[in-house]
Amino acid sequence: MNGFTCIGWATESYRHLAAGLQQDCEGLGYPYHLYEVDRNYTSLVAAWCNHPQIIRRGIEDFGSVLFLDIECRIVAPLPAHWRAPLVSVRRPRQKFWIRYNSGTVMANESCLPWIDTWIAILQDWNMGEMADDDFVHWPGDLCDELALAAALAAHHVKVATPELEYVDRSSPAELARGLWRGSHTIIQHPTIHHWPKESDPVECKKLFWQNYPGDPHEAAWLFAEKQGEVRRHGWVFAIGDRAYAPAEYWPAHQRTWIAEAVSLTAAQR
Repeated sequence: MNGFTCIGWATESYRHLAAGLQQDCEGLGYPYHLYEVDRNYTSLVAAWCNHPQIIRRGIEDFGSVLFLDIECRIVAPLPAHWRAPLVSVRRPRQKFWIRYNSGTVMANESCLPWIDTWIAILQDWNMGEMADDDFVHWPGDLCDELALAAALAAHHVKVATPELEYVDRSSPAELARGLWRGSHTIIQHPTIHHWPKESDPVECKKLFWQNYPGDPHEAAWLFAEKQGEVRRHGWVFAIGDRAYAPAEYWPAHQRTWIAEAVSLTAAQR
């Protein structure tokens, strides 16, 4: 598939996360451009609200664009049915305010009317200034994607909706929330970069479940059957200490393994 430029954006502290995506684009022959933003964002919600501004800027600069969060990886060529307007959706289907995922958007000049409305709604509702306890079920579930849903509905726009799967590694979804890969995966949307700032054992296990490329069930077997330090699929397991972490964050950010099962939901940002 040709005729688009892959774009993303980052502040200075996040710019390093773009290296993998840039490498993927070079290998696949896709032009890539990173917009560097000189601003400190007070929250992730405030940063997410910058997405449509970057998409609009990309359209002005390049015409047709594929916007991806900078931590994403492209693991297979984009199929011919991926064309603008396109926005990824969470699988299983979520309520209207959190159905879309704005981390994957394809757009071109014909999309400018609804993108401008998306921007206007975000500004009118001051969504970038929402408090930490402003949410329905999960922190961050009221954000830029509610405004996106409103803009698309107001303009009667039907977008292509490739699915973003959080849990089921056997699903036909074309996007994976994490560093795992199924038979249909085109884009991985990892969350492993959140590890250093997360210390809660339950949330850490959720990050492990999403970002362990192998079968995550095997971790329980490793802690039960192995000894010493074990390295698997880019993760380190210290069996005697019942500690683990991604290899790039070991040992400074090792966390305690818990046996309890965790529940992942596509409604949780």
